[in-house]
Amino acid sequence: MKRTFTMLTFLILLLSVTALTAGDKFERRGGFARLLAMGNNVYVMDPYFMTVNPAWGAYYDNMIFGDLGSTATPFGNNGNGQFAGANFRIMKNLTIGGLLSRNDFTGISIARLDPFGLVGQLNNAVGAGSVVALNNNLELMATFGVDKFNLGLGVAYASSTKETTPANGQTTTGSASQIGINAGLVAELTKMFKIDAGVSLALPSAKFAPGGGQETKISQTILSVNGRVFVQFNKDLAFVPAITFLTASGKVEAANSRDLPSITLITAGFGINYTVGDFLLAGGPAVIYQKNTTASVANVSPELTTSSLSFPVWNLGAEWSMLDWLVARLGYVAVTTKVTSEAAANANDVNENVTTIYGLPLVGLPNGATVGLGFILGNFSLDATVNVDVLRQGLANFGNSGAGATFGYLSASYHW
Repeated sequence: MKRTFTMLTFLILLLSVTALTAGDKFERRGGFARLLAMGNNVYVMDPYFMTVNPAWGAYYDNMIFGDLGSTATPFGNNGNGQFAGANFRIMKNLTIGGLLSRNDFTGISIARLDPFGLVGQLNNAVGAGSVVALNNNLELMATFGVDKFNLGLGVAYASSTKETTPANGQTTTGSASQIGINAGLVAELTKMFKIDAGVSLALPSAKFAPGGGQETKISQTILSVNGRVFVQFNKDLAFVPAITFLTASGKVEAANSRDLPSITLITAGFGINYTVGDFLLAGGPAVIYQKNTTASVANVSPELTTSSLSFPVWNLGAEWSMLDWLVARLGYVAVTTKVTSEAAANANDVNENVTTIYGLPLVGLPNGATVGLGFILGNFSLDATVNVDVLRQGLANFGNSGAGATFGYLSASYHW
């Protein structure tokens, strides 16, 4: 749960801020790999943001996009984080698209399945394998534009079932499902001010009914709201203040019903986009506050809270179009976090622990530099993060079969 919550925090920060400037060409290429290469950058426009606010589909139309993901070992099976999406312009003011994602989707939106692991929690309680984990999520999205106002709507659904009926016995069933709805607005109020607002609702649930026994059900409500204002200071510089709020709560319905831990998350950031010719500099500081509260259990433990404050959270990135077909990217991440956790000392009292950590180690995001490349072949683009050890080895890479993989995470897209 703690690992999942930390991952959710970072990905919401990553996906809650984008930069939009007057006169932008809306380059229809990029992906999650591009964001990672630029220091997990939260201030650049990218088609990946369609997965959060479907209204961006009005700008990234007639496009096929997705991630090839990454593997932990060379030539590993498939790739972690793969998904595929497409968006088509049907009429002048209407686009329709879709997204196919798996249970390892790297973003945080209605495309992400069971983000807090309800199926795992239920299987831990009733028996491993009783409920099949959700996978193969289908999302449909559409946009409608009037003048400089674009509205977007997305709906996603996934389900699983497992049913066992012995020859001489009663049927045992386990099932899980998730429905998600998101809506967004991208509007240009003036030449200097644009807004990007979105809201999403995800409703994951799982249940298990043993033959002749009592059903156990676990469900959750996850609501997030994002708001951004894009201020164009001049033709080269844009300021981007942003804020995100998320709340999650749920319950377990069984013989001994209880509430799931409640979660609150607030992020706020202020960044810039500075463009000089073919060079883009994007970055800025942010603050993240998160709180996880577990309800008290009578005669067992008091209410317990784990909270963290991350400040400053620096995401710095640069992008340079070196050639018509090659883009170089550099980034840097620096995060300082203070974590306050409580543990039960007895039924009424708590022990408190305060620790400072650097980076977000629970999701493999340390402080440090990132590197990436983008390859442009006509209307096709392939974006990748680069293993920095490959750069350190230099000429030793040639003929060195022991070297690690050159690329880490891969994204691809094609537009017409």
